[in-house]
Amino acid sequence: MKRNWLLLSIISLGLGGFLALVAAIARTPAIYKLVPPGYFYHAIIGHVDLAIVGFFLTFTLLLWQITFGKELKAPFYFSLMGILFIALVSLLGIGKGVSNNYLPTIDHPLFWLGALIFFFGFWMGAFFFLREAEEKIFSQDPKEHLSSVAVILSIFMFLAFIFSIPKAGSRDELYLFYERLYWAPGHIHQFINGTMLLYAWYFLLEKQGIRLSLKRLRYLSFLFLAFSFFYVFIPIVFSDPVSDQARRLTDLGYAIGLGLPIFFHLYYLLKNYKLDTKNIYSIALLISVSLYLLGVFIAYAGLLPSILAYLVNPGGGYMGMASNLSIPAHYHGVITSQTLSFMSIAYALFLSYGYIQRISKIPIVQAYLYGVGMFLFVLGLFFAGLRNAPRKTYGTAFTEDPFVLLSLSLMGVGTLLAVVGGVVFVIYSLIVLLKEGQFQKSF
Repeated sequence: MKRNWLLLSIISLGLGGFLALVAAIARTPAIYKLVPPGYFYHAIIGHVDLAIVGFFLTFTLLLWQITFGKELKAPFYFSLMGILFIALVSLLGIGKGVSNNYLPTIDHPLFWLGALIFFFGFWMGAFFFLREAEEKIFSQDPKEHLSSVAVILSIFMFLAFIFSIPKAGSRDELYLFYERLYWAPGHIHQFINGTMLLYAWYFLLEKQGIRLSLKRLRYLSFLFLAFSFFYVFIPIVFSDPVSDQARRLTDLGYAIGLGLPIFFHLYYLLKNYKLDTKNIYSIALLISVSLYLLGVFIAYAGLLPSILAYLVNPGGGYMGMASNLSIPAHYHGVITSQTLSFMSIAYALFLSYGYIQRISKIPIVQAYLYGVGMFLFVLGLFFAGLRNAPRKTYGTAFTEDPFVLLSLSLMGVGTLLAVVGGVVFVIYSLIVLLKEGQFQKSF
């Protein structure tokens, strides 16, 4: 089953990567007209839901199986069907695209069915491993501890979704309906991602022969669990889950509950890290950490002024990060940090399961292509955001500012490099996995 989970996660990433290319073309000067305006929103939604939600959560389920030594069978088929329905609706361009946060939605019965089936499979897997998580929550082994934390966070995400249903409101305002529905569980999902990103970093360090014990660091997971536990009750405590008061709590949770533990772990990891330019795991860890820090810098640069201004003058209201391209710049830095680290874990699994004999130079080139491409992509979005270029907007008609157009062109170049890197990974992986039973040489 592990091969099937690997294959499914990579297919989800590949489909999402294709739609990312479509969305990036639609925002790149000179070529944006190649993409119809209406299809742009389906491309963005499909990209997020397949390359981020689908890939991350299926790969997370795979890593839990490896860590706890048990296989998930029924959840695989739910995950498969969910991804197929979401991909079908996104690629066909049917339904109405709604650009809400966390799980952007296409308002169409097939999409709803796909999302429900997919998450049912994921939560089934989380409940399946709940006993193991309770037993290993205080383990000093990084992979056991972080997997256990992520399983419990996933249960919290399920509860937050259930509690959010009555607060979603009327479907007359689709954006607010889905925003309220996904706000609390979506925030907990980011804590799951942060926990599994740490898992990936420890995994890559271990593959370099450096095995660490968490010791007191494992108690920092209290912040992951405490803030996520509070998020479960956001739909109950607040009359509107996306009110200013709720947003202040969730932003504070990101800054303290998610950010601080990761920084302490990161210091511990980097203190023991050794650079080896010929080792895919060493290179991938360095690029992944660098992308994460870039994304976090953008977030703190946007959030801290708002938080400080609110503390000084609460009557002035709370603004949060400005709603421009700085926001996707932030989360693409953080998210692609995890994407690259999961890709590199996949190479390690190919080797340990006997699908390849050794790691060739192709994975190293792929990591550089993807990493450098995402750096340029994030910087392009960030620079454009400095001039308040709007997010989730088709084309370039919103501006004639040469700086913004140059920044978006930089984003386009970064997209091309990252897509090439992603294509190399997907093709390499599919060739390896579809030749099951053969002891392949690296290529």
